[in-house]
Amino acid sequence: MNVVDEGRPDREELERQSLLRLRGVARAVEQYFVGRDEVLRILQVALIAREHVLLLGPPGTGKTELVTRFAQGMQLPVFTRLLTRFTEPAEVFGPVDVAKLRAGTYVVRTAGMLPEAPIAFLDEIFQGGSPILNTLLTVLNERVFHDGSESRPVPLVTLVGADNALPRDPSTAAFADRFLLRAEVAPVAGRHLEALVESRLGRGAQQGFLAGPAQPTGFPLRVEDLDRLHRRRLGVRLEKVVPGYTELVRELLDEGVRLSDRRIVRGMGLVASAATLREADEASPRDLWPLAHVWSDPDEAETVRRLVDQRVEQDGGNPMRTAPDAEVLVARARFLAGQVGPDSTDAAMERVLRGLNEIRLELLNGAPDVRHRAAEVRERIDRVMELWTVP
Repeated sequence: MNVVDEGRPDREELERQSLLRLRGVARAVEQYFVGRDEVLRILQVALIAREHVLLLGPPGTGKTELVTRFAQGMQLPVFTRLLTRFTEPAEVFGPVDVAKLRAGTYVVRTAGMLPEAPIAFLDEIFQGGSPILNTLLTVLNERVFHDGSESRPVPLVTLVGADNALPRDPSTAAFADRFLLRAEVAPVAGRHLEALVESRLGRGAQQGFLAGPAQPTGFPLRVEDLDRLHRRRLGVRLEKVVPGYTELVRELLDEGVRLSDRRIVRGMGLVASAATLREADEASPRDLWPLAHVWSDPDEAETVRRLVDQRVEQDGGNPMRTAPDAEVLVARARFLAGQVGPDSTDAAMERVLRGLNEIRLELLNGAPDVRHRAAEVRERIDRVMELWTVP
């Protein structure tokens, strides 16, 4: 560990610790879901970039559960609300202070409401009425909440919205454009039916789709961690990736993909955030992968992904996976091994063993500084095997 004279961790070590916490949350949540790796990567980039995310998909695909578990794993104050056409602004931003109103001052009591939350999740977001969406526009764009005659900053880092589809109403579509990142959350049963069923088999608190809160990672993510990662992202060098980025945007526009100037400019921040996520000081074409999620129209999503993935893969990157991190993989192995005991079902044992073997392979295929941790994972596999053979 690099340390300064007084024995405290230096800036680089603190940044590394913050990244480990963020990755640890994603890895812990990943154990509950099948085929949602990419959504979790998007959420990580959004937190680093301080951008907002829109999850689109039919009911029953786990959008709410995924974000809820991710928020629980972060152990940060999170505001969540299901919007309907009857939802009042006071249910989102807080009620009016009646006592002060009687004295002639309009003040909203925002304690515990969205204006005081670093992370927010709004389900069925496009069901909200105009008063809510109009206020959210200022919160999303400027991180400011208008409270009567006063305007005050809000600590919002990322707002995640979820709905079945993008709105067709032009006024609501303009609001939707404020969500730079989009992800289509499709059903996974067709591709991963067995894994989907087995992922819901277990014991105790882990049994069932909506079983208890996400397990703490042991490294609680703090607001200062997100601030630190955001500052690190601002220092990422982008000079070498700019020509490729410009060429990619031009290809997308030539293909008829609609990208507003806002999305084009802010896309560079996503590239810097992707580089930060892999602990790089300089961005490369493999860090273009978040651009696969900046489309405006779902009909254009496949075209965007195809052109982005071509550049990512040409640079040796894998658009679906990040490089393994030894600490995170070992923490994931500990988490998995802790989910089974002598009374676990065979299906649960098989699921955990399969997961532990996948982690072992990731470690063995990683860099030398990663491979040396495979021994600990093998030890945990042996322990699970011993449990399985208990008469």
